Amino acid sequence: MRSTFTGLNTMVRGILANQLSLDVTGHNITNAGTEGYSRQMVNLTATQGQHQPTSHGDVMVGTGVEGLSVQRARDLYADIQFRNESSTKNYYETRATNYDKLEVIFDDSEDTGIQNAMQKFYQSWVDLSKESSESSERSTVIEQGKILSDRIQTAAAGLQEQINSEYDEIRMKLLEFNQILDGIVNLNRQIAGQEAGGASANDLRDQRDLLADNLSNFVNISVSENDTGLYQINSGGITLVNGVDRLHFEMSNPVSSDVYGVDYGVNDYTIKIVESNLAFFPQNGEFKAHFDSIDEDKKYIDDLANMSNYMLTTLNAQHKQGYDLNGSMGQNFFGVSDEVYSFGYDSVEMYNYMTVTSKDGAVTQMTGIKIINALEVNSIFDQTGGTAYVAAATSKNDDGTADMEWGSRTRDGSNAVYVSELFNIEPATIIETGRANRLSLELYTLKDKYGNEVLDSAGNPTYINALGTLSINSYYVSSMSQLGVNSNYNDTKIDEQDATLTQISDWRSSTSGVDWNEELTNMIKFQKGYSSCARCLTAMDECLDRLVNNTGVVGR
Repeated sequence: MRSTFTGLNTMVRGILANQLSLDVTGHNITNAGTEGYSRQMVNLTATQGQHQPTSHGDVMVGTGVEGLSVQRARDLYADIQFRNESSTKNYYETRATNYDKLEVIFDDSEDTGIQNAMQKFYQSWVDLSKESSESSERSTVIEQGKILSDRIQTAAAGLQEQINSEYDEIRMKLLEFNQILDGIVNLNRQIAGQEAGGASANDLRDQRDLLADNLSNFVNISVSENDTGLYQINSGGITLVNGVDRLHFEMSNPVSSDVYGVDYGVNDYTIKIVESNLAFFPQNGEFKAHFDSIDEDKKYIDDLANMSNYMLTTLNAQHKQGYDLNGSMGQNFFGVSDEVYSFGYDSVEMYNYMTVTSKDGAVTQMTGIKIINALEVNSIFDQTGGTAYVAAATSKNDDGTADMEWGSRTRDGSNAVYVSELFNIEPATIIETGRANRLSLELYTLKDKYGNEVLDSAGNPTYINALGTLSINSYYVSSMSQLGVNSNYNDTKIDEQDATLTQISDWRSSTSGVDWNEELTNMIKFQKGYSSCARCLTAMDECLDRLVNNTGVVGR
């Protein structure tokens, strides 16, 4: 039999359900500007009906409504896409910072760059070839050589500083990375505790998702949820977080860069997993960008080392084939007089090196920054009358001096011409045209890591020196052009990622974002529902009051 108070209970349920809906709507409105907040909604369901007998049989009479759950609006697929693209965007943005610093180091827009110094060094040899007996021209060659070596060394020092800066940035970011992992583990614990009774800890879940979003800035991640609502987060096959457990990360101990074959004059580090003492290699995000930037910075040190190698070997060899004003054959223009500098190539590890043979026959192998630091103008030129040691001629007079006249007062400057040709004419061209300076070109037969000769398209061996197959100027221009191309490509990728991430964020926001118009509409709807239930409850109460208070007078 249906209770007299069933209708009152039905209206009470309606009031409570609308009150709950208003509370949730208010919560949405107040958190509209909260980062990471997801719009929430009440899932309402009709309560179990009651049987009511009638003259035509039993009928089911509804008993009202109740709030089944408070659910947050979230698109898991949008979350996955957002984190993937966010990781990629942060990768390119971090790389862009390194490119900006590289462009400062190699700034050739003013008269303070390497290209300007190289052009002036080249021009000084050209001028010397015309006035080889002039002390001023010889002094200019020496001075411009010093300026060029100084700028190359300054650029290399800037690259070393940038590499160290990248490692410092990784070290600082690791602190934040570990804090985020701690935060996710703590929220996993809180969520498990609050949801043990069946409720949904929506606000804590939002905080956890926001931390997962921040984590994706550093590395690529995949997020999964187990049956108890705890997150498991993986990256590159490594489980970073597993419920209430997590890995800890720190910088490894320093290792000198020469351990890997080429000496860059810096210490290298990896990210180490504390629990296993194994290296962790990020696949995307800021951390990978920092390590890739370090590799690229080292590549430019390699380029400077190759240029230095070429000048210490090939340019020196050409200078030594000439004669100075004393009628003696030239000495090393760069480096030390009694040392012999030779180009070498490691076909297994595939890197260039330089061997230095001292006067007593001792052999030292140099790579990277050591070659660059060895690029110093020979100190003999700083001695009194040292400008006479510049070997600008290719022959000498019968009296032993290099004072050969060519039908005018101009002395022999042909060796200065040969030196100048090394700046702009490729070695293959020098050899094919039979120029005299072909004798100074120290070429190496290129081999692969298996020891096999690398053949060109015609089936002939490929010959290289420290600059491969290019001239000094072409090599530097090619390197700087590649820097510009890479920087521009990176900027393009940032623009593309911005557009992609904006689209995904809008898609994500359309599901989880708070829409003021929608919330205000809901507020009016639930307010009207609340008022209607209250009025109905009042009407029922009046009916019961009349029934109870007028008992015994029915039918009068």
